[in-house]
Amino acid sequence: MKNKFSINLEVTLVEIILSVLIFAIAGVISLNCFFIARFTQIKANDKVIAGNLIQSNIEIIKSLNSSDEAEDFLLHNFKLLKSENNVHTYINFYDKSWKLSNDVDNEYFITVNISDEFSNNGTLMDIELIAERIKPYPFLNKNNNNQAIYTIETNKFFPSY
Repeated sequence: MKNKFSINLEVTLVEIILSVLIFAIAGVISLNCFFIARFTQIKANDKVIAGNLIQSNIEIIKSLNSSDEAEDFLLHNFKLLKSENNVHTYINFYDKSWKLSNDVDNEYFITVNISDEFSNNGTLMDIELIAERIKPYPFLNKNNNNQAIYTIETNKFFPSY
């Protein structure tokens, strides 16, 4: 004769499968959240480092006294990518730890676009610095082709004396 309490304690196979399935789904969701948080942190760190590099370069350019000095600074610190009319584009590649790199292990790059407008009183230089990542961040920016991390646009007027 069976006891009344033993009948209620039996667990069916369907209940066990459902509980394992629920825990598996919860595990997948939580792992996805951890991965997204990890790459969001990496992106935030990249934004801080790129901001420091770009802001220091823009402050150096703005502290110079002439457009020739600015051009010399850019030629010594960046590679000239192209030069058309009054628009010059410079570029630097960086590895995954934001060190200057010439290898194929490039992870980031900074582009400097300079356009000069000449007048009788001097030269107005439009400056744009953009830090970008070559490969997209995993789990982030899935539908966004723009990999820009940090961008600054500014002007500097160099008077002619």
